[in-house]
Amino acid sequence: MIRNNELQLTEIGYKKIVTFWGVGSVGKTTMALTFAQTLAKIADLKVGLLDFAVITPSIHLFLDTEDQESTIKLVLKSWQDNFSYKDILEENAFRTEDIPNLLYWTGLTKHPELIEKLGPNQAKTIIFELSEIVDVLFIDVQSDTLIIPTDIALKMATDVIVVVDQNRNVIENTAKWLNNLYVRQVGINKFHLLINQYSDKAMYTKVKIENNLGLPLLGTIPAISKVKYDNLTVTLDSLLKYREIADHVKEALLKLHKKIPFKKKGAKRFRLFSFSNKKDSDSI
Repeated sequence: MIRNNELQLTEIGYKKIVTFWGVGSVGKTTMALTFAQTLAKIADLKVGLLDFAVITPSIHLFLDTEDQESTIKLVLKSWQDNFSYKDILEENAFRTEDIPNLLYWTGLTKHPELIEKLGPNQAKTIIFELSEIVDVLFIDVQSDTLIIPTDIALKMATDVIVVVDQNRNVIENTAKWLNNLYVRQVGINKFHLLINQYSDKAMYTKVKIENNLGLPLLGTIPAISKVKYDNLTVTLDSLLKYREIADHVKEALLKLHKKIPFKKKGAKRFRLFSFSNKKDSDSI
């Protein structure tokens, strides 16, 4: 069982828990996957990606693991208090040959009845154990902040990336959810804004969106044509095939992390801008 004082996770070395959250259909899952893949490719770090979107999990679609049982199911079916699930989670992580330092944990793609077993203690334990396995853990969650896994993932995160686009309804709905979190005393000082499919020609500019939501801007992901984006949705190809998107993702990652040990031999560990301390604005 996780004690309360163990839940206050802070950045020790490169330890981070980064939760991706936003209203539906803004590319939240795609962004979580893209950020995790990018960091694992450029950094000498062990990176993890947890699919905690329990109602509509989709990370397994990108991994083509639809026929395999999820690791979350294994934990829930064998749940016991005061038991460490670190070994189970580590042994049943999904890996790919092209990015061996990236570990995936898929959501409840089968046995949806197990969702009822995913209570606060179970959610806290899973996140805590995974944070012990990897250096940086990315979490994709359901939009509804009242769902237990989403609520716990937002509270335990060291950083929350709020994904939006430039659609008026998206901005308004995101503002409502943020107000709801504020009323529930969920601290939003660790929330950062990421605008997906961004275009300078849209009515809602990044400055206007930033002011409306009251969140610091982490970055923008440039828009690609609707045909290309729809094709990616069908083929499940990576957004990193587009250089302009890859560059913007790297830039956002460098803002999010104070320092990153790059894989290149002899690379220095750069101290970078951190939203947690706005006076610390050292450049690369």
